[in-house]
Formats: sequence, C-alpha cells, structure tokens
Amino acid sequence: MIPSNAQGYQSSALWLWQETVITDPSAEATFFAFVGTHGVRRVYVECESAIQTNQPALIRFLEAAASHGMVTELLFGDPRWVLPGKGYPHQGYAVSLVATFTKRLLRRMNAGKPVAVHFDVEPYSLARWRRERNAIALDYIGLVTRLAGAAHSLGLTLSVDVPYWYSTIPVTRGSVTTPMNQLVIDAVDGYVIMDYWDTSQRVASQATTDLTYADGRGKDVVIGVLTTCGQIPADTSFCNATSHSGTAWMESVLRVVTEIERPHSSFTGATIEDYAGFSTLGR
Repeated sequence: MIPSNAQGYQSSALWLWQETVITDPSAEATFFAFVGTHGVRRVYVECESAIQTNQPALIRFLEAAASHGMVTELLFGDPRWVLPGKGYPHQGYAVSLVATFTKRLLRRMNAGKPVAVHFDVEPYSLARWRRERNAIALDYIGLVTRLAGAAHSLGLTLSVDVPYWYSTIPVTRGSVTTPMNQLVIDAVDGYVIMDYWDTSQRVASQATTDLTYADGRGKDVVIGVLTTCGQIPADTSFCNATSHSGTAWMESVLRVVTEIERPHSSFTGATIEDYAGFSTLGR
C-alpha cells in the first residue's frame, strides 16, 4: 500500500509507456517501489501490444497495481488513429483496442480491473493538420466519440490527453463554430491537459479555460507536467539546466497548482509524464 507520508498532489497519476514493466518481474518490482514512495495513486498503463498478445502478463500487472492501492487506466497512443478507416492504423483499429481486446481482457478478470481506457492521440503532429486542420479536428471529435461509446458499453470511462491550447482552435461543424476544447470535453469523461511548463503560475493559468468549461459539464480534468529531458524549449520540462529543474521543484509547483485549482469542481489532480523521466529526474 502507499505509505501515508508519501508525496501527493491531490490524486496524483503517472504515465507508464514502458511495457517491459508489465512483462519483466524485476522491472515491475522497481516500478512499484518507486511509485510507492511518490504518492502515485493512478497509473496510465500503455499496453497496446500486451492486450493483444500477452493478456496474462497484463492481468497480473493490473492485479498487482490494485494490491498496491492504485487505480489503473489502459493507455494507447498514435496520432494516425485520428484518420477514418477500418484497418491499422486508422480509427477502426483504435476502437477495436476497446471493443474487442479490452472487452476480452475484462471477461478474464475478477480483481484489479481498470477503470478507464486512455488515449493519447495528437492529430496536430500529422503533416495534414496544417493543411486540413478543421477536417482533422472533426475526425478527432468523431474518434473520441466512438471511443467513449465503446468504453461506456464495457462500464469504463474514457480519458484523453490534450494540449493546453485546444481552446484556441475554432472548429466549424455546419454553420456552428466552437472551440475545440469544448467539443472534446463534451465527448469524453476525463480531460488530461498536457500543461508542459515549469512554473506554477503558467501551469495554472493555462488550465483555467478548460477547468472553467468542464466545471459546468460534470467532467474530470487532470493537469499533466513533463519530466522528459532534452525538450525545446527547456522550460516545458522539469528536466532542464535551469533552477526550475528536479523533483523538489516539480513537487513545489504541483502543490501550488493544486491549491490554486482546488476550487474547480472538475479538477481531480495532477499527473506526471512519465515514469521513465520521473524515475531518473533527481532531486
């Protein structure tokens, strides 16, 4: 179980992109030792391969996470999944990860079941975004709407990773233009902001628009920060060569952000991107 004196930021979460943690007992033990001392209560477990080819290992990991007092979400991600189509790597494939493989997984589990599916689909990383932004944005709304339906049919919720600036993207459907963040928030259950900066004021201020809208929609918003090294600009990560670097600084920022955002009913905590970076960040 998580020790009572562990560091926490309301209900803190962590992205886990390394599937070796699922399949390697030594890596798993190291992971649970680390999260147990950092107040991690929710883990986004990337499992695109394991859920299709090694469900027994995935089930063991999910059960172990539950025994350590953690809630899990099944994490998947690829920007190409925004594109309509039936086969890999299009929307149909992304939906099948939920409707086919997650359904199969849940049928095999009794304890430690995940509570959500979690998709990191970043359509703006595609070259077509610059040329066809409105069309791609509509495709994304269509994707997350389909994913939400598939998740809800299994008794799960849908979380999605989003940049902090979707509120600046107007999306036109027919004769109506709406900020992209509002369309996404309306379609999903959990809105996880990739709010990647290294000061509390900037992190908090950038999340305000999303939180305010989500407050009126009964949705959950999580604020995410970054620990990956070598980022440009450097102040988007807590792994940099400035005084705004390291675990202690990140923890101080997240404590302040939590206090600032606590009045928002939609705010459910902080999350850290990701285990690989955080585990080597240093104080």
